[in-house]
Amino acid sequence: MSARDDHQQAAYGHYTAMRVEQGRVRGLARHLERLDRDAWVVFGTGLAEDVVRAEIRRAVDGHAEAVCAKATVFAPGFDRRAPEADVEPRVEVTVSALPGDDGPPLRVRTAGYQRDLPTIKHVGTFGATYHRRLARKAGFDDVLFVNPDGEVSEGATWNICFLDGDTVVFPSALALPGVAQGLIQHGLTRAGLAYDVRPVSAADLSGFTAAFATNALRPVRPITTVDDVEFKVDADAVARLRRCHDSIPEERV
Repeated sequence: MSARDDHQQAAYGHYTAMRVEQGRVRGLARHLERLDRDAWVVFGTGLAEDVVRAEIRRAVDGHAEAVCAKATVFAPGFDRRAPEADVEPRVEVTVSALPGDDGPPLRVRTAGYQRDLPTIKHVGTFGATYHRRLARKAGFDDVLFVNPDGEVSEGATWNICFLDGDTVVFPSALALPGVAQGLIQHGLTRAGLAYDVRPVSAADLSGFTAAFATNALRPVRPITTVDDVEFKVDADAVARLRRCHDSIPEERV
């Protein structure tokens, strides 16, 4: 059994995924910080930044086009029968094609669910994938999670934000602190534009004028439906959020 098969079987690890073009990544420092922070939580030790950078460079070498680089952290010696044992994590970077474009607006369905350790981008995706499958079987594009307190938190692989007048609203419920979300918030601040982080319940959704999904591979994607709540596509708001995201310079790996 290879090390990769072993970590997949154990289903214990964490990762981050980023868009790499000509050796540059927007939000690279945030991805590196995530990997190190999550390694301390998951394995009790950090990751050397130079090692991660070297693995990313190795994986993307020879790719002239923009690609998705997924950096997965696992421990070949991890044993589920003795999970308390100290292990040495490794990082493995794989490369795949990017989504073709931003795609059409999303229609999503809510589900009562909260990921284990929601602030960690871990490899335990069974629950999220299960609820996404049910949503798609029901004719929706994806799923939006609502936590036990009735608060909107995150999508299966993305964060969400809403438009309340001129203010962008991010839910405060526990969720993965997404890289794209962080870049958008930074860009809004630099542009002198208001945003708010506050609880958002499913009952609040009809009070917003627009909704957007954000992740590192598709930074801003409008949402037109959440259950039976309809939103118009606000092209100006989409463009404004994308400009805020893109205003943060790319960093060389």
